[in-house]
Amino acid sequence: MKLNCLDCKTKNCRKTGADCYGLKENSLDIYDDQETLDMVRSSGRLVDNGRAGSLSRFQEVIEFCTLQGYKKIGLAYCFGLESLAEEIREKMSASGLSLVPARCSMGAVKECEIDPDKTSEVYSCNPAGQAVFLNDNADFVIEVGLCLGHDVIFHQQLKVPFTVLLVKDRTNEHNPLKGIREYQVTNEP
Repeated sequence: MKLNCLDCKTKNCRKTGADCYGLKENSLDIYDDQETLDMVRSSGRLVDNGRAGSLSRFQEVIEFCTLQGYKKIGLAYCFGLESLAEEIREKMSASGLSLVPARCSMGAVKECEIDPDKTSEVYSCNPAGQAVFLNDNADFVIEVGLCLGHDVIFHQQLKVPFTVLLVKDRTNEHNPLKGIREYQVTNEP
């Protein structure tokens, strides 16, 4: 029988500690790493003792960075959200954090240099370049509004811890939850 968390009615992983997938031993090995344990503890401090839901995601990010002792915070952002990136820099700086900005177009790569099928001389987004730059210059990375696909490449190349602060969703003012709630299945391609 194929297991499926959404179809499970007992939720015994949460209630009785059932390990339906045989993950416990390997998982505990990962949490045995001190860096991972420190991250778990910092995460817990954001939600323990009734704090869950008392901080915005942005406030959580600032506090998490402080708890983890991150000094150089990378910001991978979309060129179209530059004014928001500037606002983030100002607020993080006021909180004592140093921001390392990485615009999506950094590296001056043309579309035709990435994709041989394109002839455009337009400068392209360069998520691989953003990741390479931030791997060398940041302790932790915050992602803001990278395009779908570009974010996947960025995540694949990134080697430092990161979180996503804002997912790009142009039609819903960057609120993908609204898109999920309003989604209607159609027969159109």
